[in-house]
Amino acid sequence: MKNGQLRIAMLGHKRIPSREGGVEIVVEELATRMVERGNEVTCLNRAGHHVSGKEFDEKNKKEYKGIRLKTVPTLDKKGLAAMTASVTGGISAAFGKYDVVHFHAEGPCAMLWLPKLFGKRCVATIHGLDHQ
Repeated sequence: MKNGQLRIAMLGHKRIPSREGGVEIVVEELATRMVERGNEVTCLNRAGHHVSGKEFDEKNKKEYKGIRLKTVPTLDKKGLAAMTASVTGGISAAFGKYDVVHFHAEGPCAMLWLPKLFGKRCVATIHGLDHQ
């Protein structure tokens, strides 16, 4: 991109738009503010259903408040959804045209090495006190 603008990928959240948890709120707030500053932000959303039920699913959205939405393949089973979305999101970020890959939450950071291996700048944000 030009004029200091960045192409940013975010992963580790469930999906945007969503109020399913604190991570999703942070990702949405950061992404919308970065878009307002002229950056191109893509949120790598998990596939699967909203935690409140299927009726809350938003199907086939490609953009939200200027944020690009991309759904990554996910095994929609308890205990596997976060891990598979992190693996497929990490692969997508590694091969995508992104300047920065922003990982949210401790578990998804296990895949941070992959985009890093392909020369991407990576940022990790740990939400909460998981490290304790």
